[in-house]
Amino acid sequence: MAKRSTQRSTTAKRRAAVVDLDVERQRRRREVAERRVRSVLEENRAALGRLFATGLIFTHQGSRAGRDLLLSHQALLRVADLFAQLREGGRGDDIGLKVRAEQAFATLDEQLKRSSDLTARAGEFLSGRGRE
Repeated sequence: MAKRSTQRSTTAKRRAAVVDLDVERQRRRREVAERRVRSVLEENRAALGRLFATGLIFTHQGSRAGRDLLLSHQALLRVADLFAQLREGGRGDDIGLKVRAEQAFATLDEQLKRSSDLTARAGEFLSGRGRE
């Protein structure tokens, strides 16, 4: 009889936690997207820094490249802020936040590609030292 009660208490201690796979998938999706956004933001920041360091930001083409990079950077910062709000979790029931997040996910690949293209174009401009 003593052995049976010991087995029950051991069994009760071994219960596994229930994991909501949908929540876990969403968390991982957000984390991957956050890493990608941070990476592109760093590339943007570096390209802007090079434009300023070389003084090419003060040329017509340099100011256009800088403006485009800044606009792209600003859009990605908004997405990063949205991810931070999602990570907080305190507002998990906020339907508007979830809708904005889904919209951001839907356009994220396009935004990241555009930003990377702008960074590459700025790099080409910098390597040619403004002779376009």
